[in-house]
Amino acid sequence: MLPLKFVTLDVFTSKPFSGNPLAVVFLPDSTATPLTQRQKHIITLEFNLSETIFVYPVQDPTKRTIDIFTLECEIPFAGHPTIGAASWFLRLSGDAVTSLVTKSGEIPIRIADGDSEAVAAQIAHNTRIHAKRFPLADLLHLHPTLKTYFPDASTSFPLFSIVQGMSQTFIELPSLEALAEVTRATGGDLLSAENDQYLDAGWQSGLICTYFFVRGVADVTGQTVIRTRMILGSLEDPATGSAASGLASYLALTEGSTGQECRYHFVQGVEMGRRSDIGVQVVLGVERNIEQVVLTGTAVQVSEGTISVPDV
Repeated sequence: MLPLKFVTLDVFTSKPFSGNPLAVVFLPDSTATPLTQRQKHIITLEFNLSETIFVYPVQDPTKRTIDIFTLECEIPFAGHPTIGAASWFLRLSGDAVTSLVTKSGEIPIRIADGDSEAVAAQIAHNTRIHAKRFPLADLLHLHPTLKTYFPDASTSFPLFSIVQGMSQTFIELPSLEALAEVTRATGGDLLSAENDQYLDAGWQSGLICTYFFVRGVADVTGQTVIRTRMILGSLEDPATGSAASGLASYLALTEGSTGQECRYHFVQGVEMGRRSDIGVQVVLGVERNIEQVVLTGTAVQVSEGTISVPDV
């Protein structure tokens, strides 16, 4: 098989070497010898980025089918690959694509309103605020450097799922100084959802990421933003579209009004030297249910080339 074409993008930024990197690999037009899951995983490991997407040949000019791989496995959905793919098709390659077909379903995409560079993706959602809350003792086991910011031992934090299998605990911090004290989890421990310790029955799958945030931050752009950091064990991510969508949904559900359109601007990755700008719009229905979650962002191309197909 001939080498595969690829590009790499930095997502949630318009500045190269910022944001969250993504590899985009284009599968061959011939379906006689399709890539196996093993080959896709090996290519993902070779790029060594948090996610790599594989783009299928064009069947319908308005749609593009993609597979999303992490270093561990294939996943049905993730925010930064979705915005990266949408940016490639709508902004960088100029194709007239209206939706991405993923393992999680079809995702409508479009040029974002009022922004010369951004794209928007309508995110599937089935939200859940779980009955249990994340105890302070468990947080401090993972992040002991934050002890001074939580003097009340009874403090606890919400547990939330944007969809089943994508869950977060939201840790609101009082200042950027506190946010700077966040470290990767002690021992690289992961929060598993696969028991009844944290999540409601029927929702116990996947992992729980820890999403730290500070509200009302005066940004260098002159805007007021929510500054965030995402920790998953030993990993810190410079941009997490699914977690940002989750936090925006949680804030809208708990603080929004019936029929309100809630808009949020998250800035993540600053502490890593990879600033990312993530926009989320949440529309509440007449019964204060979530009608729509729209993720917005930009991407910029960093490299292009070909990669060999693994002989396995």
